[in-house]
Amino acid sequence: MKVLVIDDSQLYLSIAEKYLKCIETISEVVLCNDSQTAKAIVDEQNIDIILMDIVMPVLTGFDLLKIFRSEHKYDDIPIIMFTSLDDEESFKRCYDLGASDYINKPINATEFYARLKVAILTKQSSDDLKTLLKMMQDQNEELSETNKRLADAKFHLVQSEKMAAIGQLSAGIAHEINNPMGFISSNFEILQKYFLRLSEYLTAVEEVVWKQDPADEASMLKALVSLREKHDQLKIEMILKELTGVLADSETGVQRVTEIVSSLRVFARSVKDDEKDTYDLLSIVNQVLLISKNEIKYVATTEVNVPPDLLLYCNQVQIGQVLINLLVNAAQAIKTQQRSELGLIKINAEKKDSKIVITVSDDGPGIPKEHILKIFDPFFTTKDIGQGTGLGLSISYDIIVNKHEGTIDVSSEPDKGTTFVIQLPSV
Repeated sequence: MKVLVIDDSQLYLSIAEKYLKCIETISEVVLCNDSQTAKAIVDEQNIDIILMDIVMPVLTGFDLLKIFRSEHKYDDIPIIMFTSLDDEESFKRCYDLGASDYINKPINATEFYARLKVAILTKQSSDDLKTLLKMMQDQNEELSETNKRLADAKFHLVQSEKMAAIGQLSAGIAHEINNPMGFISSNFEILQKYFLRLSEYLTAVEEVVWKQDPADEASMLKALVSLREKHDQLKIEMILKELTGVLADSETGVQRVTEIVSSLRVFARSVKDDEKDTYDLLSIVNQVLLISKNEIKYVATTEVNVPPDLLLYCNQVQIGQVLINLLVNAAQAIKTQQRSELGLIKINAEKKDSKIVITVSDDGPGIPKEHILKIFDPFFTTKDIGQGTGLGLSISYDIIVNKHEGTIDVSSEPDKGTTFVIQLPSV
């Protein structure tokens, strides 16, 4: 520990130096007899404790005390005043200006060591506190960085789980797209065939309109008879009747594909947690059913009882992810029973007081009692390896409870089915 002694008296500088060198914890003593250079010494030599006289020429001890205590970088340096003054006003002024302690002149060894001991302990405590604060700051920065990495990892984990769910449904989604696309492809062939016939007929009409002489009645009559025969031969009247239906059916197929792709795009995109708006709950349910239809339709029928005017302020993608998890889990549970008849999955929603209550229930095998308390735990799954990540319900819980300030509960009876109840704040 380094101590600076400031005094215009060489005698007191020597006495202070002698006493200070007897203290083991003091490694170096710096002497200064010019108060005007004191501040530069403190700045250059990293001083730990300052001892200085009050009565000095040019800059007094009071002046130096004001200078040091006016800058926060000197706050943790104990400053002990040497004084031969015995008036209370001087003592009071020392403490008011920020002195840590004082030592009377002439110097008494016992008093000197006692007051230095307190100053050393104060400085050590201050240094320890600064070290501790620095460690805490470093740990907080490290923790903040860790939390950021965890948040990023969580975001990517949720996105991966979402894409995994789409992967599981991909075969069914492809099938749902292939059906209307096959129909559109077939209609396209018909349209090509009809286009060629209409084109041939229009060419024949042009020959009558542009190549025949209207004044030549015989020639015109012959051309019109020929045109009538071409009309019947190409079945133009039948084509015109069928075109309306073909185009309408093709439009329906295109709309079907568009709806599926649109639902997938909405569901698969990355979103921020606070990206919320007011949505029609029935539309979200219909989008989810469209995506998961092929997974469900071979094992269960669905009943939807959601009022068309029920609005929900939410993150549409996240709520859709929750519903897909619940519906696909229900379908997969029913599938394990290998029943001869289709199961039943019900989706109900209603507004109760200030809550919107969504219920997803099935008549599947139910959840064993020993598992019911674990189903929302991350990575818990009863499915075979490769069939599930164990993250679907954990992510669903996080979405409902933490991101939407709602609740999600489950009740189940073996061989009778399972019911999930979601409660969310209403608009």
